[in-house]
Amino acid sequence: MTNYGGRYGAKKPIRKDRVTIAVLFVIAIIVLPIVLTRSGGDEPLTVIEDGAVTRPDDGTTASTDGEVPLDVFPIAAADGGEATEPLATIEGDILRHTVSDGETVSEVAAEMGVSVANVLASNRLFGGGQLQPGRVLYASRDGVVHIIQRGQTLTDISVSYSVPVETLTSANGITTSSTIYAGDRILIPDVTTTFWDDVVRLSKGTSSRFIWPLEGEVVSTFGWRVHPVLENRHHHDGIDLDVSEGTIVHAAAGGEVYYYGGQPGYGNVLVIEHADGYVTMYGHLSSALVTPGRYVEMGQEIALSGNTGISSGPHLHFEIRNGEFPIDPLRYLP
Repeated sequence: MTNYGGRYGAKKPIRKDRVTIAVLFVIAIIVLPIVLTRSGGDEPLTVIEDGAVTRPDDGTTASTDGEVPLDVFPIAAADGGEATEPLATIEGDILRHTVSDGETVSEVAAEMGVSVANVLASNRLFGGGQLQPGRVLYASRDGVVHIIQRGQTLTDISVSYSVPVETLTSANGITTSSTIYAGDRILIPDVTTTFWDDVVRLSKGTSSRFIWPLEGEVVSTFGWRVHPVLENRHHHDGIDLDVSEGTIVHAAAGGEVYYYGGQPGYGNVLVIEHADGYVTMYGHLSSALVTPGRYVEMGQEIALSGNTGISSGPHLHFEIRNGEFPIDPLRYLP
């Protein structure tokens, strides 16, 4: 039999220095991750999208497979039981109201003591008509309530609302290294007007997958046409909206800015990737107001229209694509 010495043969006495090294190694394994985690104060806010995660406040594990948690701050009655009143105060001064049969947005707003615009923005409602009975609506007298989107960071939210990151963290009792969840709600303090005001206007009060990027006359539709400058027959992959140079362009849907730069014929182009493989493109721009990698909200200001590229005059070229395939925007716009 091969002799492997002390490794697999007779047992040897355990040396004290080896015990000390082993103890220090175990301590390092436990302490080091804690130190590294606490030193991450400048990291972006972590948004959990799926998998089992642990809330830092109570240590409980919540699965985000399927339906994600709805509240950053759990709703509870003063005695610690379940909240049963239609209107309740959540930590962070966020209010909730359970819709009664036949109740309208304006009636809910009056009951909660906030504006109609606040209720619309806090719940991403497109209009002020009747609501589904039993639906829970949120609002705040100290600002608006924001629903965390998948892929969104605290910096993204700060840019969308033009509110400093420090103001957001202070108002919600979080830090830039906190972990939150897609679908959670946080308070945006001291805000009265938001990008959602533009959503309501550009959606014409109708719930829609995409909204108009701006208000303007459609001067060229999707499909085959004779190019107004090159005079050749070609397929127009979007629509042209007649607006003066420098008009604010809004995101037609929420998503991540994928690209901004020059493209032959299109001039300055901004591209946004959306959920389910959809893409929107905005061409002939004079400049962009957002940068690639940033998550933007539906209705958020993203660029200024221009007259760059091959163009017969100032206008916005707007496309919607499903993957690589252009589709007629007029089929999707309200």
